[in-house]
Amino acid sequence: MTRRPPGAGPMNGLTATTRDRRLRWAVGLIAAMVYLATPELMRVSHPDSDHFPKLARAFLAGRISIPLSNDPGFRTNELIPSANGDAYYCAYPPLPAVLLMPFVALFGTAASCLWITRLMSAINVMLFDAVACRWSGTQKQPPLSLGARLAFDALFAFGTTTWHVARVGGDWQLAHAVTLAGGLLAAYELLGAARPIRLGACIAIVLLTRPTAALGCCFCLLPFIRRRNVHSLLKLMFIPGIACAMLGLYNAARFGSPFDFGYGRMILVGEGRELMLRYGQFHPHFILRNLFWFFAAPPWLMETGAIPIGYDPRGMSVFIATPALLYGVVALIRKWKEPLVRDSAISVALASVPLLLYFNTGYWQFGHRFSMDYLAAAMVLVMIGMGPKPSRLAVALVWLSVLIHLAGLWLPPTRIPVPEWITGTVA
Repeated sequence: MTRRPPGAGPMNGLTATTRDRRLRWAVGLIAAMVYLATPELMRVSHPDSDHFPKLARAFLAGRISIPLSNDPGFRTNELIPSANGDAYYCAYPPLPAVLLMPFVALFGTAASCLWITRLMSAINVMLFDAVACRWSGTQKQPPLSLGARLAFDALFAFGTTTWHVARVGGDWQLAHAVTLAGGLLAAYELLGAARPIRLGACIAIVLLTRPTAALGCCFCLLPFIRRRNVHSLLKLMFIPGIACAMLGLYNAARFGSPFDFGYGRMILVGEGRELMLRYGQFHPHFILRNLFWFFAAPPWLMETGAIPIGYDPRGMSVFIATPALLYGVVALIRKWKEPLVRDSAISVALASVPLLLYFNTGYWQFGHRFSMDYLAAAMVLVMIGMGPKPSRLAVALVWLSVLIHLAGLWLPPTRIPVPEWITGTVA
């Protein structure tokens, strides 16, 4: 497909902009259909996780806490008991619950994280397509071909953990989807007019959903820092500053301190509880363990079962689950001198720091679900590494990534015995 600038006149009766938008909607619709229709093939016992809808109902009732319930299906895991024990607080920052409020108001208890996460994930596919098209317009190279555009979209939608997040659709996954939307919006704005206020609004979305993931949006700040544009930096930080103040007020209303998120009092079970009690939420002890599960853990041979290969739900190397991400490394090697490459790489590195120190690997997952925190920046690197006209090898790795995640729907999950330094259960 030959792309032309907006307003360049008709092309087969349609402007190039109209054709782009129609294709974007078509890609988003296909993603939505796959996400919504993906059969329940992953044989997992992942518990239903719907704290955000409960919090949304509490917000609609003028409360910031979730009241006690006699419902036998009411889960308290990962909630925080109030001081007098008559209610619970949601441990996660509140923006996803705020976004759920209109759905809860319209559909009541039928509104769940599952369907909203799948819808949000399809919207993210459209946002990524917009980022890809805008990126290609900034390159001093041939415009993005139709085949390249569809390959990039397929990689993002079905060859990364985006598909797994849409499939599971719990509280964690909804937070990931909203966070990723903020990162993609930031990348789209940065590749365009790069207006500080709008960039700041994108960062605020991330702060109000997964605060540590805001480090993955540092590519927004670095161009202004290089130019020493203090005025624009102040404008950019204005809305994120308001977001931080809102989080502080929310925490103070719940726990009496703007800096207390309550995670230390969160109800946990099993290994997660032991690790939190022993080391806290963030600790250097977890670095080696997380490096293994995020970047080195392979699929495993199974001794029993119809399928001889399985995966450990504690994690699998992001480069094995999505081998096309290796082109991000290619971008670092070949085009390190480009500011966008350096800025994206710094964003990925900074976002990885709290993840490596975190007490939880991301269990339950196929691949590395915490990579959603930096996926926007990582996909920019991948596109730069592949270029506007990806090679046959690049396209092959795209479709291999898609096949691997498709296989993840069938592969049996199983916890594999591994050394104690990996499990993180010893000092």
